[in-house]
Amino acid sequence: MSLGPVPAAGQATEASVASWSAMLSVLPIPAALVDADGFVIATNRWIDAKPGDALIAPADEAVAPGLAFGVDSTSRWRVRPLDEAATVLVATGEREDAGDHLLRKFFSSGDALFVVYDQAGRIIESNAAWENLLGYDHQEMFGFDSWTLLRPGDKRTRIDVEAELRRHGRCEPAFEMRAADGSYRMVQWALHFDTTVGRCFGIGRDVTEEDKQTAELERRAYTDELTGLANRARFIDELHSWFTASNTPAVLFCDLDHFKVINDSLGHQAGDQLLSQLAGRLSKLAISKDSLVARLGGDEFVILLGNADQDRAVCAAKEVLATMSMPFEIGGRPVHGSMSIGIAVADRSRAGTADELLSEADTAAYKAKGLGRSRFVVFDRELRAAVDRRFNVEEGLHYAIENDKLEVFYQPIVTLPSGGVVGVEALIRWRNEDGELIGPGGFLDVAEEAGLMPQISRIVLRSAAEVGAEFARAGRDLVVSVNVDGQDLADTGFVERTLQTLTDTGMSPHKLLLEITESAVYNTESSLPLLRDLRSHGIRIGLDDFGTGFSSLAHLRELPIDVVKVDRSFVADLVNDDVTRAVTASLVSLCGALGLKVVLEGIETTEHASAVEQIGGTMAQGYLFHRPMPIDQLRQLLGLRLGATRQRVVS
Repeated sequence: MSLGPVPAAGQATEASVASWSAMLSVLPIPAALVDADGFVIATNRWIDAKPGDALIAPADEAVAPGLAFGVDSTSRWRVRPLDEAATVLVATGEREDAGDHLLRKFFSSGDALFVVYDQAGRIIESNAAWENLLGYDHQEMFGFDSWTLLRPGDKRTRIDVEAELRRHGRCEPAFEMRAADGSYRMVQWALHFDTTVGRCFGIGRDVTEEDKQTAELERRAYTDELTGLANRARFIDELHSWFTASNTPAVLFCDLDHFKVINDSLGHQAGDQLLSQLAGRLSKLAISKDSLVARLGGDEFVILLGNADQDRAVCAAKEVLATMSMPFEIGGRPVHGSMSIGIAVADRSRAGTADELLSEADTAAYKAKGLGRSRFVVFDRELRAAVDRRFNVEEGLHYAIENDKLEVFYQPIVTLPSGGVVGVEALIRWRNEDGELIGPGGFLDVAEEAGLMPQISRIVLRSAAEVGAEFARAGRDLVVSVNVDGQDLADTGFVERTLQTLTDTGMSPHKLLLEITESAVYNTESSLPLLRDLRSHGIRIGLDDFGTGFSSLAHLRELPIDVVKVDRSFVADLVNDDVTRAVTASLVSLCGALGLKVVLEGIETTEHASAVEQIGGTMAQGYLFHRPMPIDQLRQLLGLRLGATRQRVVS
């Protein structure tokens, strides 16, 4: 397929006549070029007339555009001018026997646009739907260059379409086409180029409303409704598109600090206003063509820099922190906010993915929060090592949980001064694939982040309940303690599952002590009713690590607890710090008055033990007495206690 120039309007030339004559050859109906007197200049294969013959007009009668009868008064012709002066006209046959009946019937039916183009893209046949849709008289479209109707800068250019037609003979482009009133309609075309006759057939369908609906659906699918920013899906798509060998995208993961406090104190509507205002500020900062601001959800925003180095990313982070220094106007009052930012820049020296880059930025933001908030942290090798460790630990924990590789050790709790065992605390241990026994400090942080604590708690609770039932059958009156974290307290099925475990194992509820921390209680709305429910079934509740976090003497009265475990940091200072000694002594006395038992943790030396006794402490736990031990060793210890005279452990 070749595309030639359209003959210029005006006085006909030999070149223009030759060009128009070539066009006639592709028409499937009788057609001829005639002059203003009706004499034939050129014809196609459907007409036997020779040049010079009077074809459509009686002698001495000028030919005018429109319908005309031939000299024999039996043939009809449709006449259209090819130049402004009407010196050259084209006449196409209207005779039923000319072979055009089926073509005309096909063209005239329906609402679709039908068109036949010549090799130069000029319209040589069209139907009435052009007038219905675009407002153009289809009879006047003859010889019109249809490409001029397209919106400038259309994605599917003329060159692209013509190239595809040459290669495949077919093409289905969608174009915005200019109507007679200046508006645009989106038309979906099915084009077919027939090489045997050298013409292109097209069928067009108006998809303007469909296109609008599709655009709206796409907007909703890729836009955050609250802020108008790109949403997670749009951001991920854009990040993947930039993540190529020739680009080094950077991600800024921006997490608002203490947003929950704003929501709780001012209300969710105020929180939404703050998020919307923040979105506006961030959008103004990201002014480069390769940048995108998105809201992932909640109070998490991300900025994508399509091609950046660390210096540029750091500069962008500093701009974000600077804009956060200005208060927001919420409900007529100023509200201050801050943000923790994690920066990750694609590293071409190592294999990586777009998803990993976002995860790295998230990790760096988490680190920024841990360092005090209102700052940025760049993801580096140290964080990479931490991420790799977390991945390996999490994968190992999944395997350990599924294959019974977690073990429960027990650390005795003793009375003072005798040192007799009155209870044990169940403590989780992990034996990895190398046979190494790993303490809770080596994996519980990962377990909490990965949401594995409920599964681990079930393992510990089941083991503790079985051991407690065994103690009872052996005639030992021992309490078994199990640690419970915030994920357990947020689980509505925790009470029922705990009671079922006790029933299955035969352990008495009165011999189970569930240890909680104050932070876990006050960070979980449902925790207090849950704890009261547990106590109503006879299960004891212990307040662990007292003296850290939110510790308050008032909590001793408010919380439904039976035991207070004083943190080891207090015990360490009992020997040499008079203030700590006085405070701890007062705490022990107060708990006694409230009917609460007190266990002091971290007893590692005889001096610690003596100091605890001096302030009235009667129950203790620590390496001085016993380290955590497997169940077989605990059985041996308790068997020796049963068969031997008790000796004072603390002198």
